[in-house]
Amino acid sequence: MTWLQAEGLLIPVQLLLAMFGMGATLGLPEFWGVVRHPSGVAIGLGLQWLAVPLLALLWGWLFRLSPGWAVGLILVAVTPGGAFSNLLTYLGRGHLALSISVTLAATLTCAVTAPLLLRLLVSDQMPAGFQFPLGRIIQEVSLYLLGPLAAGMLVYRYLPRRAPVISKAAIWVSMTLVLIIAAGALTTGRIQVMAHGWSPPLTILLFALVNHLLAAEVCHLLRRPDSETLALSIEVSVRNGGVGLLLLQFFFPGQVEQGQALYTILFYTGLQVWVPLPALIRHRLGRSPLLFRERR
Repeated sequence: MTWLQAEGLLIPVQLLLAMFGMGATLGLPEFWGVVRHPSGVAIGLGLQWLAVPLLALLWGWLFRLSPGWAVGLILVAVTPGGAFSNLLTYLGRGHLALSISVTLAATLTCAVTAPLLLRLLVSDQMPAGFQFPLGRIIQEVSLYLLGPLAAGMLVYRYLPRRAPVISKAAIWVSMTLVLIIAAGALTTGRIQVMAHGWSPPLTILLFALVNHLLAAEVCHLLRRPDSETLALSIEVSVRNGGVGLLLLQFFFPGQVEQGQALYTILFYTGLQVWVPLPALIRHRLGRSPLLFRERR
């Protein structure tokens, strides 16, 4: 079995365990609180569908990116947040129910928002036969988000004494798989970081940093609690690279620009784990996720 085949098996297992483990820490009241006060979800969706795509468009203009790099960044920007954002929020002791709610809402609405944004931002590069993979998205949401989350919540409801142990075990195994997947990805050589020189990785890194910090500052200016600021800034930072790769197949088939866009998606996907880490650690230690800010 090749590493790519093994990775294809490990990633679904990791997602299932992570969502199951986090579900085992949550009850319906946590989500009911999000429903009663939906402003957090509204802010998260506004950041994802307005701020991030506009920032990607601005980045392409500021750095005069060629079509391949520019489209790659746009594809990163129009995809919904990834389920890994929920795990990072859990580890940072952020507002987990809000994080999961925004992930679910953004993923379900991306069937409309992603094609619309692509037509607005890269209309000259849109292929004639473009079709959004709606069936694949619904399948992933059902199998890797809603299903294991509901199963974990049932454990929390009917096995309250055992739920903490079950949750920790599932999450620790999930984190171990994350490390294995990350280590394997680094050794497969799918991304040669310096293949295109210093400019692309630095441009993508700067975009990732500004994206995260801008989202956190907006949440702070809107006077959101630190737990929500952490959850929403992570949700904005972590994108669903799998959806980006599904969309990429329609752009620049067989051309060098497709390789540039692929580089952008894969490199950003690797970066997004590390960019929110300082904020996560600060909040876990009882500090504000933002530097030079008082805790809320």
